[in-house]
Amino acid sequence: MAEGTTADYWKRVIEHRDKILGLLKETDWMEAKNKDGIRVSYRQADKGKMFHLEVELDVSPAMGRRYVDPGPKGLRGKFLRKNPVREFRVVQETDKYFIAYEVLQGGMLGIISERDTVSVYGGEDESEIGAYMIHSSIDHPDYPSQSKPVRAFKHLAGQLFFPVEGNPNKCYLHALAQINLGGMLPVSVVDTVQPKVMFENATQLRQAIVDKFHEKN
Repeated sequence: MAEGTTADYWKRVIEHRDKILGLLKETDWMEAKNKDGIRVSYRQADKGKMFHLEVELDVSPAMGRRYVDPGPKGLRGKFLRKNPVREFRVVQETDKYFIAYEVLQGGMLGIISERDTVSVYGGEDESEIGAYMIHSSIDHPDYPSQSKPVRAFKHLAGQLFFPVEGNPNKCYLHALAQINLGGMLPVSVVDTVQPKVMFENATQLRQAIVDKFHEKN
């Protein structure tokens, strides 16, 4: 996505939210991992695989969104035992969304080198579905793609928090992600690692909620 206006960025957030809602209705998801109440599945996409995480959380949809918000008001980078983000810089912010430049640490014993991204993050705490946080790669004139770090690209990514009927302090989290790490890294490597990353993040998220991390931060 090229540089846009406030309306363009917010429109992209809404379009991606609606696309995720549509994808959740598809029936061709294949199970990759299902353990301890956390389920990760996948389906083929145009460029690699798209992954879907499902888990029930003991917080409201609004608090769930706060946990996955990586911005200054969120908890995303604070409760993970090993935060993969080495640098996070908010470069533009409105009441509906913010744009951030991120540098992601390498991994897999050096097989994956550092990556960077420029993304628009946007969401709402009160909507027709509960709450949501969408993040999508964009172009930004102040942060052009360079040879190092390698530029990663989020085709589609976001978390939707659906309320549990009769219990305002619970929600169902559905997270979708299709990310291209770029460079010479085979797509198959990402497809192998992504389910493990999503499962581990969900495990740590659920434990942070049990520990009431949000009451201390």
